[in-house]
Amino acid sequence: MCANKIVAIQTFELSPPLPSEEGTQPLREQTWLWAPVQATPMDKFAPEERIMPRPGGVIWVKAIAEDGTFGLGRTDSGHAAQPIIAECLAPLVIGQEVGAIDRCNDRMWRGTLSFGNEGLTARAVAGVDLALWDLWGKTLDQPVYRLAGGPQRTQMEVYATGNDVDWYLELGFKKFKLARPHGPVDGQAGIDGTVELMAKCRDLIGPDADLMLDCWMTFDLDFAVRICEALKPYRMRWMEEMLMPHDWEGHRALRQRVPWQTLADGEHWSTRHPGMRAVQERLVDLVQADIYWIGGFTEAMKLAHYADSQGVQMCLHTGGNDPYGQHWTAAMPNTPLIEFFVGSLPGVPLAECYIGTPSKSGQRHYKIPPGTNVPQNGLLGLPKGPGFGIDIPEDWLREV
Repeated sequence: MCANKIVAIQTFELSPPLPSEEGTQPLREQTWLWAPVQATPMDKFAPEERIMPRPGGVIWVKAIAEDGTFGLGRTDSGHAAQPIIAECLAPLVIGQEVGAIDRCNDRMWRGTLSFGNEGLTARAVAGVDLALWDLWGKTLDQPVYRLAGGPQRTQMEVYATGNDVDWYLELGFKKFKLARPHGPVDGQAGIDGTVELMAKCRDLIGPDADLMLDCWMTFDLDFAVRICEALKPYRMRWMEEMLMPHDWEGHRALRQRVPWQTLADGEHWSTRHPGMRAVQERLVDLVQADIYWIGGFTEAMKLAHYADSQGVQMCLHTGGNDPYGQHWTAAMPNTPLIEFFVGSLPGVPLAECYIGTPSKSGQRHYKIPPGTNVPQNGLLGLPKGPGFGIDIPEDWLREV
């Protein structure tokens, strides 16, 4: 029997029908009411210069087999990464056997060494890798989590990310991560304002709920240490990504200066290698790879198994918002939690969340792909298959 081969890699933009204006009405007009402004690494510049470019947009990758079966992957930074997919990655996987995931990954990483594996390259690889897993699952009529080793758990604990904590409590969440409203440019006033925010949140959620702060690579070492000390009374489960991702000396010093504080990091580390380094040097207690930014399901899985061998846990960045992260979390041995990023207005059901940022063509992209499980009372069940179980009509896809 001849092996089923990959015959095409195509890229698409999602063009779903616009949401009905008669949909669910939000409880209030502003989201993340407690912290409408978030600190960023650009805060050293004047307010009018604080631009955080987000290249491209979301694009979808279709891997097609010779029998007509296809798999869908997704990546952000899409229009910036699309030429890498079309010109560099597609020729490396076309002609390979469906299900030869490691071989295809090895070819993509080695084939892009000359111009660099990180950044946009890793995000391009992720789109193709996810499509290959989806194709393999559909070919075998199996969910991806089963192909990746089978379910480690039947339910996943979910934490909500966002600052509308009162709404998340209504939804049944018991674990909460807030975005930072201040950074080093705010000085002591920024520390005092952050303490005020976290104290208010702790009073609202009670003494036993998990509470975390997402710092989004915004702090310097001094500010990070001072804010950890100031937040001691509020029992932070972890402090997340306080320093710039490449600041290895800073990470070492931070680990030494706040030995009591659980540290989480890794969202902006491309490929598995920075995460492996951080685990080797015991710089983090929790690795938070982003499945799109690290390079896809396979690269994140390799890091998970390495981290597990060293007794370190992982939790995907926004892993609960799509089937890719849900399947990955269900299958990995060291993933006690999954994150759900709440970008919608309070009162809008989680299943109706979508990304409001227009793409290159002006269309809006669903953040929650159709068919995605959403948390119920802070828990997620096993995602469906075959493949990733993504239920997107083909007529929503426009080739780019």
